[in-house]
Amino acid sequence: MTAADRLWQVLAGVPGRGDDARAVLNGLFGDALAEQGSPLATPMTIRRDGSVLAFDRAGLAAAVPDATGHIGVLVHGLMSTESIWGFPGDAATTYGTRLAVDHGVTPVAVRYNTGRHISTNGQDLAVTLDRLVAAWPVPVREISLIGHSMGGLVLRAACHYAPSHRDRHGRRGWRWFRRPWTAKVRRVVLIGVPNTGAPLEVLANVVSAALWALPVPATRLVGLGLDQRSAGIRDLRFGAILDEDWVEQDPDARHRPTPHRVRPLRRADYLVIAGSLTAQHDHPVTSVLGDALVTPASASGTLTSTPDEVATLFPGATIRVFPRTDHLALASDAAVYGEIDRWWARC
Repeated sequence: MTAADRLWQVLAGVPGRGDDARAVLNGLFGDALAEQGSPLATPMTIRRDGSVLAFDRAGLAAAVPDATGHIGVLVHGLMSTESIWGFPGDAATTYGTRLAVDHGVTPVAVRYNTGRHISTNGQDLAVTLDRLVAAWPVPVREISLIGHSMGGLVLRAACHYAPSHRDRHGRRGWRWFRRPWTAKVRRVVLIGVPNTGAPLEVLANVVSAALWALPVPATRLVGLGLDQRSAGIRDLRFGAILDEDWVEQDPDARHRPTPHRVRPLRRADYLVIAGSLTAQHDHPVTSVLGDALVTPASASGTLTSTPDEVATLFPGATIRVFPRTDHLALASDAAVYGEIDRWWARC
């Protein structure tokens, strides 16, 4: 019996939390489950009010009778489902439902296997959103993207890998060419996203190596458990969102060149939101732990090339840091939505 099987035996016994238990399992072992063709591997789906949407116009018209020309896509993070967006005490309220009321957005949520490589999920999401837009029951005039944690990295990867189109004969003339869905994206909201890496994944990597170095069987078992963490978790270490960031690379390397930079979408405005465990965003603890998983520097995409040169992945982006707000709370916080709402109105 594999470690994934043993863990599932434990998690499956938690009453009423089947989806969440499966999300945890996929976060830890989802890459292996997908390679094995396991029925426990979570497929990528687009959801609305708990239902999976089919990519045909009639089906979408029935499932989303209130569809507008503005689609809002919400993508959860590691070991989560779309339930992460539900406000405390009011799970039916999310950033998506609030945007629907305040700005006419039709929200949909993505569920996916967070244990797979981020670049692989990004490529699948690029194709999935293309199919969604093509089948949407009304003409799509605008798309907004909202990602929490790993979900923001998957969205960035999807924007990079978004397909261009030819007709069925392979022709590219202007009569047959259709612009990718990214041409309709006007707003991107990245919430607690480890754009340059997550320090706790670095720590796990170091601890794993240390445990393997000890000649004690029990600690070696713990080290083995850490070493079995999924490709998706390993990608978080350096914020790897492209195939080139991990193909033919040592997955346990302590140091790696800066991941390939992906340009932000030219026509989109970006809002970057970070959290802090402390009341002051410039507190030394914040620079090390941030929101307990992601630091403000990583969330904002800060790149330090030399002591005198600081660059960013998101030039011109609006950046907000929320004090005393941890990583998970960022996905369902009234103050965070208030900032999103104000920024939305200005764009």
